[in-house]
Amino acid sequence: DYPVGGVEWCDAYASCAWAQKRLCGRIGGGSNPYLSHDDARASEWYNACSMGGTRAYPYGDTLDDAACNKTTATVPVGSKATCEGGFPGLFDLSGNVREWEDSCDGMTDRSDICRARGGSIFSYGGAYLSCGFGDTGGRAARDDNKWFAGFRCCHD
Repeated sequence: DYPVGGVEWCDAYASCAWAQKRLCGRIGGGSNPYLSHDDARASEWYNACSMGGTRAYPYGDTLDDAACNKTTATVPVGSKATCEGGFPGLFDLSGNVREWEDSCDGMTDRSDICRARGGSIFSYGGAYLSCGFGDTGGRAARDDNKWFAGFRCCHD
C-alpha cells in the first residue's frame, strides 16, 4: 500500500521489466531525452503530471502545500484525494516519494545522471514539487535522506 523508496535507477528499471512494464520515459516507449523532462510531447511522466502541459502541479497551477504528502513519513498510495492529477485516477505525482524516469544523460554507465521526478516528503516546496522540475541523481544513487526515490511503471 505504501510507495517503495530508496531504490536506485537500475533496480527501478529491472522491477518494471519484471512486471512486464517499463520505467516511464518517452511517449511511445524508450528513454526520454535528458533535456526533454519538461516537454509534454516527449516525456510520459511530465505529460501525465501536467495534464498535457496545461498545469504546473498535478492538481492545478498554484502550489497547495496540503494537497500532496509532504509530512515526515510516506502515506499509502492514493490516500490523499487532493493529490490526484493531471488525469483522473492518477495519484501522488507530487510529494510522497520522487520517481525515477527513464531519462539519463548516458546510456550504460552506473555513473550516468538520471531524472527523478515529483518531489518527495523531503522536498522544500515550490518548484521542487512542480511537474516540470527534473531533479537529478546518479543511476546508482540510493540515498534515502536526499532522494527517497521510488518509481512508477508505464505500459503501452
